[in-house]
Amino acid sequence: MQNDEFIPEVCKLIDMGHQVTIRARGYSMRPFIEHNRDELVFGQVKRPVVVGDVVLAEITPGHFVCHRVDAVGDKRIRLRGDGNIYGTEICRREDVRAMLDAVIRKGTQWNLETSRVWHIYSWLWVRLLGVRKHLLAIYRIFWMHQLPNRIRRYIPFKETLKKVFKKNEEI
Repeated sequence: MQNDEFIPEVCKLIDMGHQVTIRARGYSMRPFIEHNRDELVFGQVKRPVVVGDVVLAEITPGHFVCHRVDAVGDKRIRLRGDGNIYGTEICRREDVRAMLDAVIRKGTQWNLETSRVWHIYSWLWVRLLGVRKHLLAIYRIFWMHQLPNRIRRYIPFKETLKKVFKKNEEI
């Protein structure tokens, strides 16, 4: 089922008062919500949206995003994915269809309303826009296992060196 069919059904369930859990898709909320690793628990919008909240919003008809609120105006809200440095989306207040209530990661559920760690992270991350590029690069290198992959590229070279030294010892 495509997202343009699936997400409106999710929104209907949320409007009826249910919480809905879906697996994260995409990389725009990296590093804290990871593609295919985390599950997102959405619920109704029960209070005014504030900077730092993570919401499910319909940006254009049939196009939904789960992004963090970057700025709140009288009628519009600016959203930005945690992994996005430059790109933002603008939506109307009424286009916010759900709020992220919890994240389930590796079997542990993090309640976003009560988690102090999440609140500190949200407060900091919104204010660290200028250094996000560097923090995301560090994340990609170390936590996304790209550094070990880069080291593995040199293993054949290392093996070749061993063979060369072994041949030199035989001479």
